[in-house]
This record gives sequence, C-alpha cells and structure tokens, in this order.
Amino acid sequence: MKPITFIEQAERDAKIVDAIHYARYALVRYHSLPVTMEGEQFCMDFSLEITKLTEAMELLGIDTSNGLIAPPFPGEREG
Repeated sequence: MKPITFIEQAERDAKIVDAIHYARYALVRYHSLPVTMEGEQFCMDFSLEITKLTEAMELLGIDTSNGLIAPPFPGEREG
C-alpha cells in the first residue's frame, strides 16, 4: 500500500469516528430528558442508540469504559 493511500484511509476513518463521537455525545446529552407532547410528559430514551454507537466505537478500538470527553465543536477547534 502506498503511503498516500494509507494516509487517505486514516483520514476517512478519523472522520467516521468523529461523526460517531458527535452523535453519541448528542444522544447522551438528551437521554432521559423530560418532554411534553400533546399534554403527555415522558422521558426520551436513547439507550439502544447509545449502546449501538458505543459498540461501534469499541469495534474501532476506542476504549469507552472510562467515559469519553465531550467532542470539540467547530468554533473550539485549534488550527
């Protein structure tokens, strides 16, 4: 494999991991929040989705056992 091909693949993989991290973080933030809809109140439940994203991250080699820090948002990134 050419070095440039390896670098391009690593960049694609990093974008996928970044997107999964943002999605998981958003779901964790809104999980269990109370919602009122048409006069009924209930809590949002994203436990299945969070579990699926956590499993995907672990398959990619990311250790989620100690929790993950919040992802940097576009205005907070360096460089």
